[in-house]
Amino acid sequence: MRFFARAGNPSIFRAPVAEGEAFSIESGEEAWLRDRFSFTQADTAAAAAGRMAGASPGALILRPVHLHAGLDHLVLDPPVHLGLSKAHAQALSKAAADWLASEPIALRCLSPHLWEVTEVLPERTGFGTLRGASSARASGRNIDLWLPRGHSARAWRRLMNEVQMLWHTHPVNAEREAAGLKPVNALWLEGVVPGGLPHAFDLVASADPALIGLAHASGATSLPSVSDAAAPSLAHDQNVLLDAPLWREAVASGSDQAWEDGWRRFEQWFLSITEQRGAKWWHGAQLVLTGETSAHILALPRLPAWRVWRRTAPASWFIESTSPA
Repeated sequence: MRFFARAGNPSIFRAPVAEGEAFSIESGEEAWLRDRFSFTQADTAAAAAGRMAGASPGALILRPVHLHAGLDHLVLDPPVHLGLSKAHAQALSKAAADWLASEPIALRCLSPHLWEVTEVLPERTGFGTLRGASSARASGRNIDLWLPRGHSARAWRRLMNEVQMLWHTHPVNAEREAAGLKPVNALWLEGVVPGGLPHAFDLVASADPALIGLAHASGATSLPSVSDAAAPSLAHDQNVLLDAPLWREAVASGSDQAWEDGWRRFEQWFLSITEQRGAKWWHGAQLVLTGETSAHILALPRLPAWRVWRRTAPASWFIESTSPA
């Protein structure tokens, strides 16, 4: 792995492991965002995507997903690959909402990929206290290790199992399978939508719905994604988060080639910004590389004595402990 020359004060931020659990259910990115935006354990970074889709603060965010069978377990497919249309999402959500009408919850379709559950009697249901992994964290894995846990987990699983059985013979899934698409056969709980958050950044440049939601909740200005070559205009004293989403497809697909392509695109983007603004534009910046269970943080060096891709740290610094499958 090659890094920026003279990057100072390398540090590792590890996703915390909750009491009584063997591993962290949050990814390194999710844990780092929780730390920077200061939201509670009841809320999640993934559920912040619901804010810009019209969800109510404190509501639970769900994603319609496809689960496929392994040899002796179920595996979560990356939701980004589901390809659910608005009409199909509305038909499936209406069927589920009608079925659950007698329960003290209300289900609403915010968008094809983001649905909302609100609790009529939260003191009775207690679903807002459930803790589970986001769909991004659990994708490609045995779901048994990542499902919501808590005192109301059994009641939640009962409701979700009823929805699964309802959808098994739904016309939408018959139509999807006839078209060669995977059926929508489950709902995945992303967590609780954060309410108002402390001010963390002045500007957040991202196309990721979760980051945009966190920016909105914390009063930050949102800018377009930085994945193109344009450098945003910034005041020298602004605290800014630039999200380079060049590896999200690689993570979602598990593609080594996409991972390598992401590094090449990052290098091109970084050099382009440096050429536009000059290397002083990066002075005081930190590079945060988020991984499976941790975030590796590098302070970018002072000018002019730096070269862009010089080895400055051992490869072992980037190796994470093995995460559950």
